[in-house]
Order: sequence, then C-alpha cells, then structure tokens
Amino acid sequence: MKDIYIGLDIHTDGFYGTMMDTQGKVIAEGRSNYNKEAVQNFFAGISSARMKIAIEACGIWRGVYKLLTEIGYEVVLANPLKTHQIAAKKKTDKVDSRILADLLRTGYLPEVYIPSEDVTKLRDIARHRARLVRVRSLLQCKIKAYLSRDGIKHPGGWSKESLEFLKNLDRRIANFVRIIGTINEEIKEVTREINEIARNRYLTKLLQTVPGIGEFSSLMILGEIGDIKRFDNPKSLVSYAGLCPGIYQSGNKSHDVINRACNKWLKWIVTECSGRAAMLDNRYMKHFYRVKRRKGFKVARRSVARKMLTDIWYILTNEEPFKES
Repeated sequence: MKDIYIGLDIHTDGFYGTMMDTQGKVIAEGRSNYNKEAVQNFFAGISSARMKIAIEACGIWRGVYKLLTEIGYEVVLANPLKTHQIAAKKKTDKVDSRILADLLRTGYLPEVYIPSEDVTKLRDIARHRARLVRVRSLLQCKIKAYLSRDGIKHPGGWSKESLEFLKNLDRRIANFVRIIGTINEEIKEVTREINEIARNRYLTKLLQTVPGIGEFSSLMILGEIGDIKRFDNPKSLVSYAGLCPGIYQSGNKSHDVINRACNKWLKWIVTECSGRAAMLDNRYMKHFYRVKRRKGFKVARRSVARKMLTDIWYILTNEEPFKES
C-alpha cells in the first residue's frame, strides 16, 4: 500500500497536481512544468516508494508517462470518460487532479491498459498506415467534389492513367493529384515494412489463417489487443472492441446504448475484415445472411465481426490456427 496518492491533470505546457494521504487530506497541490528538475522539485522530500501517480489517457500521456517512470515513479493510466462519469460534471484543472487522486486512493480509479514498448510500435505503424489511407481518401473525395461542381464525370478508379487524366483537367485538381502520388509512395513504403513484420511474427501468421485477415489487418489486430491474457473470455474482448451494445434498464423498460468507451481502431479493422470473411468462409457467410434477413446489412456485418473476434480470442489464447467449418 502506498500512503500518498497523486493525481496529475496534464496539458501540453505542464500539469496541475494534487497530493493526498490515505485519509483523503490534501497534502499539497499546484502547477509544474514538464522537465525532470521541475517534476522532482514538485515531489521534493517524498520517496518514490511511498507514491502512486494517476494520469488520464489523453493525446500526450505517453511522453508524461515515460518522463515519470524514468525518474522512478509508479504511474497508472485512467480512462478519462469513465473517470468523469464517476466523479462530477464540474471541470477545472484543480478539480480534475483532486478527482484522480481521490479515486486512486479509494481504489475506484478506472484504469487503462498500458501497452509494452513492442506493442506500442505495432500500434504506431499500423495506425500510421491507416491515417495515410484516410488522408488519401479525403483528397479523392475533394477531387470528386470538384468534378461534380464542374459537371465532369469521374473516369473511374485511381490508376496512374486516371490520375494523369485528372491532372490535366484543372490546376487545383492537379495539386491534389500530386499530393496523392506522394501519399501513394509513402503508403507503399509503410506497407512493405508492415508486411515484413507480419511475415516474421508467429501470432500474426496465426491470425492470417482467419478468412478476411491479411498482413496489415493481422498486425493492427495484434497491436490493438496487446496481451490476450488480459481478456478472461471472448465476451470481454468483444466488449473492448465496442461490438456488443450496452443496455440501459429502468423497471420494465430497457434499450440498447452505444458502447463509446472502446478501442475504435480494433472495432474498425475487424469490421472491415468481416465483409471479406463473409465471402470466404461458409460459416461466416451463413451467419451473415441469417442476421441480414432479420436486422439488415450493418447489423449483420457487426455480428460477423463479433464472431471473428471470438475466433481470434481462441486462436491467440491457444496459439492454434483457424479451423475451417
């Protein structure tokens, strides 16, 4: 047991911290900058063995976590959405840091999994490729909008011939075409790196035995899941991906609610793979059409994705390839 609990509300230019003892009394609070000397001065006179620090999982948490752990402090990561659902609607730096410290002290802090450095690298490269593709798709939509505005029909596809045709239509469209060409080269380079990693990892090769999962998707799925042992059963993995609806019940009335506190990248990639899986595997195909008849296309896609995640859980847990139906 630690006897000092600290909540840090972190920002790009520094943090606001609150220190509490085991009784909930505030020992000290205030602001500090992000450098080793400033942080050590903020915690001056307190042994790292006595402290436990909580920070929220925001866009800059990784750098703060690295700084604090390198100094020797124990740090846990909190789910920001669930933290504020538990605590209060009032939001200031002071209130946020106190809430983090108090929830940490009482054992009610909703903690978030902190991936290892190896898993983080897998996540970074897979997400980077996905972001590049999304930027390219945005530019393609802009080109189509320009063509529609001028009453010109899109030639179809995005081959080199199509891009060359588009480049000669309009100077502004040519700007977009040149950027798309550059992005295509970057995507090819990142894809080569991803394929090399995926071909040399045992678990990614196991995932590629699942219909609809290729080298890129296997790497992203493995990176987003991390350690499969943290999921006790397939249902917990499905819930982590946000592919099972939550429920709100009061008396005799109940309705489904969207699970927003989930891993959106895992949800996206498995849903993308589910479309192809439903065409390649007989079991997935039958399941897809059975659900589609009752509830429609979108629900059927999500249902196949849930089934795939269940299979993925068993594959990674038992380290066995996919068994065809």
